[in-house]
Amino acid sequence: MSVLIRFLLAGWSLVIGAAADALQWLRRPGSKIKLVCAVLAFGCVVAGLTAYEKEQRIRDLSAQVVKVRADWQADAARLQADVDNRDQRLAEVATALRAEADKLEALKAESAAALQALAGKIEASEKEASTWRGRYEQRPDTCKAALELLDSACPALKGY
Repeated sequence: MSVLIRFLLAGWSLVIGAAADALQWLRRPGSKIKLVCAVLAFGCVVAGLTAYEKEQRIRDLSAQVVKVRADWQADAARLQADVDNRDQRLAEVATALRAEADKLEALKAESAAALQALAGKIEASEKEASTWRGRYEQRPDTCKAALELLDSACPALKGY
């Protein structure tokens, strides 16, 4: 353990000694190397701060891009869901309209059959009425006399 402590003390004295030597060297006037080193150090500090600022801007913009992409994907998913929902509702409406069209076709066919049957009944009733009218017009005289008596006896029932 004492070896480790001596090693750490030697390292510390080396660092402190180097810093003291550098400080003593910087205190001596008239060295052009000092001026060049100072300008280079200042340039490195400015370049480092500029690079740090640009890196921060890049990180901020990257975070904004990630957020915008996430928002865009969420909007795209929401819009796609809206489109799918609309398509589903349109399909339901189309199915309902097809069913109604089928019902209308069935009702149309039923109505045509009913009209046909009604036309047959009307024709039969007209034929029957003309037959009855013809027989009524050809009734015997005794029947006419009986109807006239009935008309005189019951004026409320007149006209048959």
